[in-house]
Amino acid sequence: MKKLAVYIFILITVVAKGQQSENLIQFSGLVVTIDSLRALPLVAIRIKGTNKGSYSDQTGFFSLVAKKGDVILFSFLGLKTVEYQIPLNLEQNKYSIIQPMSEDTVFLPETYIRGWPTQEEFNYYFVNANVPDGGYDAARGNLRKKNLSNISAGMTYDSKEVSKQTVQDQYARYYYNNQLAPQRIFDPFAWGQFFNAWKRGDYQKK
Repeated sequence: MKKLAVYIFILITVVAKGQQSENLIQFSGLVVTIDSLRALPLVAIRIKGTNKGSYSDQTGFFSLVAKKGDVILFSFLGLKTVEYQIPLNLEQNKYSIIQPMSEDTVFLPETYIRGWPTQEEFNYYFVNANVPDGGYDAARGNLRKKNLSNISAGMTYDSKEVSKQTVQDQYARYYYNNQLAPQRIFDPFAWGQFFNAWKRGDYQKK
């Protein structure tokens, strides 16, 4: 009786695994802009409700393992997040799409900026401003070298810096055609510059 129960359990496990593997598919495709069909790199692609996902490469291509019926989220800074559900009635274990994404419009609250009528009036109020002692001490503490160093170490790149670094990385890859960049340790001109700087005393402690 125990052997029969073990056989039934193994049979159920094998059938369940077989059904689960049949439900898995290789989901791939391209992510492009909706207006110019330009490839979008580094788009975050995630299965909704899970931590599983991937990113599109420099050509906008992506590929990940998903299940039939899963909802896939496409998200990118400055673009509208897109949800796409994989069909349930797929007969093959591979499925590809071309996913367009459009720009996201962000409305900022209205802001009024008023300047001082004259420079003299600004100077007067700036000099005679009543700054509390606590605020003055806090400002002095924030300007200390250690505090500024800790703040700068914890700051992340803004969108302008990220886009600039991305363009520079793409330029380096295209310039060297995905080959290893030349190492200046074998450059005789670089060694000449180093020896000249050494003779001038550029590396001496001042």
